[in-house]
Amino acid sequence: MKVNSQNPSIELNAYVKQVRQQQKTADAAQSAGQPTQEKGDKVNLSSQAREVQQASEMLKSMPDVRTEKVEKVKMEVDKGTYKVVGAQVATDMLKESFENNMILQKVNTRV
Repeated sequence: MKVNSQNPSIELNAYVKQVRQQQKTADAAQSAGQPTQEKGDKVNLSSQAREVQQASEMLKSMPDVRTEKVEKVKMEVDKGTYKVVGAQVATDMLKESFENNMILQKVNTRV
């Protein structure tokens, strides 16, 4: 069954109705002693869904911690040479927020 409607509840109701009808047909055939043919659902992923799946796999393969950067910062803190530049921190935070908003806008326009 292909889902294209803007109203998911209508799609779900149509799907449930189709599944129930198939089950009734299979039950009737089984009661009559006829062999039933197993049918399964078919899923077709859109190219966007494949992209999301690939991105998810890539994220899973990336380490949570950048060990070399952590070690460098630890050494600088221990030596007393680690300096925090507030303006750079603020700029990086704004940049990340902007990038996240751009990504969300792209995702929302694709849906």
